[in-house]
Amino acid sequence: MTFVAGWTAARACFAQGREALFDQTSLTVGDLKTQDHDARRIRYARRRRIQLIDQVINEFELLNLAGVSVVPGELTRRASGFISGDAAGARVMPDDRAVPIAAWVSALFEVQDALMLPGQSYLNG
Repeated sequence: MTFVAGWTAARACFAQGREALFDQTSLTVGDLKTQDHDARRIRYARRRRIQLIDQVINEFELLNLAGVSVVPGELTRRASGFISGDAAGARVMPDDRAVPIAAWVSALFEVQDALMLPGQSYLNG
């Protein structure tokens, strides 16, 4: 093999290696973008859920300030949806409307606390 042939072969080998490196880098960047997008989507969903719970808590507090003792059924359904969700754990509210407003607010705060504390998957992700 002559010097020129060896040089040409080396250049071709280097070019193939460089293309493979660029391809791998491109795939890695794509994977990282996807992971980042998924993490942002999860964080946004968590924040949105916390905001919705805040709205329900605010409605309960307004009822409490107004001296209302009977909680409207629509509000109990909304609150129950959050309380019986995945983040609430084993907390179950009775089906009747005689549950004190303070108990509803306390249960909703527990759900919010669970959402605000990032889980193990959030820390590893």
